[in-house]
Amino acid sequence: MAFLTDLAKSFAYSAARQAGRNYANSQNNLYVTPINQSQYQNEAVKNKALKQDKEYIAIKWFWAAVLAFLIPFIGSGILLYRSYINFTKDYKLMYYMERQNVFKSDARYRNGLRPLGYRDVKVETKVAIDQEKKASNRIKAWGYFTIGFTTLFFYIIVLS
Repeated sequence: MAFLTDLAKSFAYSAARQAGRNYANSQNNLYVTPINQSQYQNEAVKNKALKQDKEYIAIKWFWAAVLAFLIPFIGSGILLYRSYINFTKDYKLMYYMERQNVFKSDARYRNGLRPLGYRDVKVETKVAIDQEKKASNRIKAWGYFTIGFTTLFFYIIVLS
């Protein structure tokens, strides 16, 4: 009878291990890396349809004010630094979707990688900005500047 219970246990453990392997293979975004890197894709960017993430300046100002009031002097310094960065920024990040091969390391294959299929990867690229986006960056920079200096003066007055 002990033989049958050991056989049943080993069968159950084997099934659980196989289910774990199948789950790991189905979650290929977590356990594998794409083989192609985006640093060599500059020529391909010209042929792709570039998309831009939406940006809400008022929401960014709100979180900047929260940051500046929660962290007294460091938050103001961060906002003044971000103000300078946004004021002098001459590029914007855009992205395109690229289909890349997905591999998992496997010693049974000659090159050590087993192909699992393809996945869509968001590849970011820098693009020079136009005057409209530059004006938007300046507005955001002036907002950060005023919030940063306002909170800095507020804490100087309160602490003195």
